[in-house]
Amino acid sequence: MRPAVLPSMSLDSFHTAHLDPASGYGLVVCPRPEDDVLLDGSSLHVAAWDHACQSLASLGWAPVRDDAGFLSYLGATVDGGLVVEARSFRSPAQPPDGDTLRTLYAATGLVTRAVRPRRG
Repeated sequence: MRPAVLPSMSLDSFHTAHLDPASGYGLVVCPRPEDDVLLDGSSLHVAAWDHACQSLASLGWAPVRDDAGFLSYLGATVDGGLVVEARSFRSPAQPPDGDTLRTLYAATGLVTRAVRPRRG
């Protein structure tokens, strides 16, 4: 039986990871795209995403990308944050069980399941 709540961790000031080590599957909550700020022509969210990916990699995890290199977005939270899939480098390629998915969806606050993929 899966725990009702899985641990979550802040990867930076904008991204929160909900990772299930037992299944090797997790979700990362990203900030709302419309809240991005440009500083000297550079996106604050892009810089934060790069840092979040480095933090994930240091833990043995990476965001899931499709064959075209697009991030695997599951949907959005009630606040409008985007939810991205993540996998452990050491995990099997099989999908997690339904209980794990429901627990992760609840932890992230996932409310919509239709987000167009994009590079990130």
